[in-house]
Amino acid sequence: MAELASDNYATVLIPPDVPEGAPQIGGREVVHSGEVFGTTWSLRLVRKSSTNPANDTAYRAQLVKACSQALALIDAQMSLWQDDSDISHFNRLTPGAALSLPEPLATVTGKAFNVCEETKGAFYPGLYEAVEQWGFGSVDKANPVATGLAFSREWMAPAAMAGLLSGNVIERHRGFALDLNGIAKGYAVDLLYDVIRAHPDTAACLVEIGGELKGFGTRADGMPFWIDLSPNGDDVSPTYRAALYGWACATSGETERFHESGGSVYSHILDPETGASAQSDLIAATVFDKECARADALATALIVMGSNKALAFANERLIPCVLTPRAESADILSNAMREWI
Repeated sequence: MAELASDNYATVLIPPDVPEGAPQIGGREVVHSGEVFGTTWSLRLVRKSSTNPANDTAYRAQLVKACSQALALIDAQMSLWQDDSDISHFNRLTPGAALSLPEPLATVTGKAFNVCEETKGAFYPGLYEAVEQWGFGSVDKANPVATGLAFSREWMAPAAMAGLLSGNVIERHRGFALDLNGIAKGYAVDLLYDVIRAHPDTAACLVEIGGELKGFGTRADGMPFWIDLSPNGDDVSPTYRAALYGWACATSGETERFHESGGSVYSHILDPETGASAQSDLIAATVFDKECARADALATALIVMGSNKALAFANERLIPCVLTPRAESADILSNAMREWI
C-alpha cells in the first residue's frame, strides 16, 4: 500500500463515521521517511497553522527522534533477528521457566493472545519454529521444501497456548516459541500515531510502516489522507482509494514472501494447525480497524480461514475488510466494508 499518485482507481472508500461537513484543518505539511524492521517507514505531519513556520524543522526533528526511540524499543524487545532481544531470550528459556515481559512487549503479547483466541487459532503467535524451518525467519532457506522440514508439531496447535500467559508473565513450554511478526509492525504504527497525536502542535498525520497505515485529520489542503489499495498486486491501477479518518489499514498477502518448488507456491502465511503454508482460496486480505495491531493480525487470520469462514467471521464482528480470491474473480467485501463505498 502507498499513497495514491493518480486517479486510476475504481472504488472510493470513506469511513461511515466521518461527520458530515468535517472541518478542513489547514496547517503546514512536514514529512519524513526512513528504514526500520527491514522495511520503510514514513510520516506525513500537518502542523497547526497557528504555530511559527520557522520552528517546523525543530518540530519535525523532535517527533522523528521520539518515534525513532519508540521503534528502537520495539526492535530491542520483539526482534527475532537480535539474539539479545527479550523475545529471543524467552525462546531460549528451558521448558517450564517463565519470564516477566517488559512493556510494550507484554501489551503486544496480550493483544496477540487475544486475537488468537478470537480467531480460534487462525492467528497464532507460536509459529516461530515453523517460520524458521520454512525460511521466512532469520535464517534464509532458498528451497525448504526440497531440503525438508524437521520441526516438531507437539506444541504447534493453538490449544497449546492455554495457560501460558498470566498478566505480564509468560511460561515457556516445550515446542512453543513466540513470534510477534504478524502484529508487532501494526502495533508500531499505533505507537507512533499516539506519540505524534499527543504533540500539541500536531493537527493531523499519516503514519506508515511497511505498508501498514493509520491516520487522523486531513491534509493541509483539506483533502483526506488518500491511500491506494492493490490487493491483487497491481500497483499501476489500484483497485481502491481509501480515506483514513482515525482508522488503520493493514494488508496481508501471499505475494509478500513465498517459495516456489516443484511448480507450487508456498506462502509465508502458515496454517497453525499444520505448520505448513496455508492452503487458502484467498491470496490477500485487507482489514480496516481503529487499531493497526489488530488489523495486522486479522489480515493474516482471514487468509488462513479461507473466504467462506473469513467473510462470516468479518460480518459477525462488523469488520471492514476486502478479501481477494485466488481465482480471477471479484474481490469479496464484508458488509461493514460495503458501508464505506
